[in-house]
Amino acid sequence: MSGTSPGVGTDRRRVLWGYAASIGAAAGYGTGAVASRALVADHSPPMVASAFSLIFGTAMVAVLFHRNGVAALAKAGQEAWLFMSLSGVASAWGLAFLFLAFKEAPVVLVAPLSGSYTLVAIVLTHLFLQRLEKVTLRTVVGAIMVVAGVALIAATRA
Repeated sequence: MSGTSPGVGTDRRRVLWGYAASIGAAAGYGTGAVASRALVADHSPPMVASAFSLIFGTAMVAVLFHRNGVAALAKAGQEAWLFMSLSGVASAWGLAFLFLAFKEAPVVLVAPLSGSYTLVAIVLTHLFLQRLEKVTLRTVVGAIMVVAGVALIAATRA
């Protein structure tokens, strides 16, 4: 990599890994959406299903990341605990409402609508994470296009 500054190749690999992880997240969320719809449609009340989903998810993450997690938790300061708590509560809140939505509406409608959380994340990033990330016009326009796509899907399903 002649002609590049130190760390550029490493940064590129990290970004590519981030993209790959995002695709993995999409596959997991998409599979979870279908399984969740089947679960609440035929087998379990939404709140029970979301609670057990969180339990199984916690167990899976604990098995996969227990070595790194214990060390990280031991080093975590108060601010880290605050953000971990907020993240957990917000995720549980979102999952509970997602399961309630799956009980009442088709997955092909609920999944894209819940995917519009992108706008919430962008607004909150702009308000609270300005020193870490910059929200650009391109990001805002892209998010609006995603939400417009969601609206189109919702309108054709109504």
